[in-house]
Formats: sequence, structure tokens, C-alpha cells
Amino acid sequence: MLKSILVGLDGSEYSEGALGLALQWAKVSGAVIGGIAVVDIPGIFQAEAVPLGAEQAKEALDQSRLADARRHVDHFLSDCAARAAGAGVACKLIESVGEPEDQILLESQRFDLLLLGRQTRFHFETEPRDSSLVPTVLKGSVRPVVVVPEKPGHGECVVLATDGGPGSARAAWAFVHSGLLAQLPIHVVSALKDPTDSARAVDRLGELLRWHGRTVVEHTIEPESAVSSLLLREVTRRKAALLVMGAHGRSAITELIFGSTTREVVNGCPVPVFLTH
Repeated sequence: MLKSILVGLDGSEYSEGALGLALQWAKVSGAVIGGIAVVDIPGIFQAEAVPLGAEQAKEALDQSRLADARRHVDHFLSDCAARAAGAGVACKLIESVGEPEDQILLESQRFDLLLLGRQTRFHFETEPRDSSLVPTVLKGSVRPVVVVPEKPGHGECVVLATDGGPGSARAAWAFVHSGLLAQLPIHVVSALKDPTDSARAVDRLGELLRWHGRTVVEHTIEPESAVSSLLLREVTRRKAALLVMGAHGRSAITELIFGSTTREVVNGCPVPVFLTH
């Protein structure tokens, strides 16, 4: 059962959505919320070429950025504390200093689950948007990661994608042991080329989920188009609240975390995506 949730705080609308979802899940499960905000000192003080005699101006700019970053981080954390108190949820605030990706991965070891907005801006003093933070964290995380769209809504079920491989099995196991969305049925889907393999894949995970008291519906899908399109279509068709999948797969249903299927699903999914290695 879920006991703790870490959520990344960067002031973006996506971060707001992730915090809202974390509070919702924590209220149901009784979990503690951890809010992490990071002062990106390596990014602020990164070496760069400056004109001769402009070193002092750069130092002054860096110090101004540092002070501004600390003010922003204080605001992110105080807002998290206020929202948690309003929701009646226990909250642990984490102000970290360093490379955001590294600090998030390090602090996530304390928690059962990590929530991040689909788009992040932890390098907010130097970059308008992080391009690689979510893939880097997904690759290195030892905990399940939920990638949250800007405005996660409510749904009628959970969609769980399987290719019959170990990545899908780990995702199913982690999800069912989290206790998340226990009131919703789970639609287990597979789109392998061989329909017999698909049927066996959904049967294995379906049985696992049923042993934990979950209501399961099994689906084998004809792979007539890109797997990412099939999964996104299933999410919409089933009116899902969450998509569960492994970040690594042995076939077309999922790919390595930098593969096109995972990237397209994460970027295009209208609901949160629960991912494990």
C-alpha cells in the first residue's frame, strides 16, 4: 500500500497538476506528500564566455539569479505546505541544491512513488523549459514514476498495457501493490502480432490483478497501426483515469525509454502515465 509520494515542484502549470493529483491520491491512501524544489546552482553558475572585463557583471547576474531562485523555491514549498494543510495531508518539504535531475533521483529513494509534470522547468533561471529532465529521471529512477499532464481529470477505469515481457509485469505488480484507484476496473490490453501471444500476456497479468481483488477486463488488439496510437486510442475509448505501462519492453508494445513509442505515449496521453523499468 502506498505510504509516501514525492512530487516535483517547479512553479509550472504541469507541476500544479502533479501536486493536485498527489494530494488527491494521498488523501485516499493516507500517504505522506513530499514536495521537492531545487535551487539549480550548477545551471546558474555555469561557465560561459564573457567579454574581457565583464566578469564582475556576470558574477552580479549569477548572484541575482541565485537570490531569485531561492525566492521561487521558498514560494513553491510554502504553496505546497498550504495546499497539503488545506487537504488534510501530511507533508514533508525538501529544498535541495544541485543538478535537478540528480537531486530528484536521490530524494525519490525516500518515497514509494514519484510524480512529475509532463513538462518541467526546474532550470527556470536559465531555461524556459527542461528538455531532458523527465527522460533522465525515468531512466534512472528506482521507483515508479507517474508523468502527469497539465490538467489530469477523472476517469472510469485504468488501462494497463502489456507485451508479455518483464517490464509490463513489473509495472502491473508495482501498480497493484500501490493500491491506487482500487475502486476502478482495469482493462489489460495487448497488441502483439500473434493473437495467441497477446491472449496469454493479458491472461497472466489479469490473473495477478484478480488475486489482489481487482476487477479485470482483458483485450487483445489487432496491431493495425503504430502502438502509441493504439494505446492512446484505448485510453480515450475506455475513458481511462490512468495508463500503466513498462518503460522497457521486449516487443513493439513498449520500447526503451528513449524509443518513439514511450515518448509518443507520454507526450500525447491525456491522462497520467504510471511507468516502471
